Amino acid sequence: MHPLSFLQKRAHLCAVARGREMFELVADMTPARFDILYLIHRNRSGPWMEQAAVTRMLGLARQTVWKMVERLVELGLITKTRDLNFHPRRSILTLTEEGRLRIREALAAAFTETEPLPRAAPAERVVPRYWKRPELADVVTANGGRRPSVKRGREVEKIYTTFFWRRLYGGRRGKRFRHLSLLDEMIELATDVARALGDTSSTVYSIRFSENHDH
Repeated sequence: MHPLSFLQKRAHLCAVARGREMFELVADMTPARFDILYLIHRNRSGPWMEQAAVTRMLGLARQTVWKMVERLVELGLITKTRDLNFHPRRSILTLTEEGRLRIREALAAAFTETEPLPRAAPAERVVPRYWKRPELADVVTANGGRRPSVKRGREVEKIYTTFFWRRLYGGRRGKRFRHLSLLDEMIELATDVARALGDTSSTVYSIRFSENHDH
């Protein structure tokens, strides 16, 4: 095995481990399940998506996606139906009400550093300010227990951005944006390496950090 492939494997396993920690307060959420729910959630046509499209965008085997989908159906986070009107063999995955609530909690853990919202907060509309009060938070762990509200999130993203921030030299002037530019270059390089190894999946998450992030 080449040193790069070994290091990429180790980095991936460590990132997954940190992702599990990041979703610790979100019941039944794992990094792999988050990928699927995130794809369905961000679909512009609505909170649904063809299972074949999910498989294609994630670049995984159909059997792997099928098993994950079946588990998400068992957990009540999505429904799986057939498109009887146009393509009877096509499976449509749709977020349930519980699935929308759960992905909202997971998005807060993955991309923000805010107090977890109570489960009674709206799942789709803009959340009123009074729902953001920490004392209203209703955090339920995977085993059904409750924990005090904690301000936690973006654990994996913070590791990457901090890493590149520390690699920059030349003082703090302009450093705030230069480290994001360096991160963009690294993402593009990692994408090229994956393509060279035969990866055909789509880019699920945003690439241009310097354009879409401000930290």
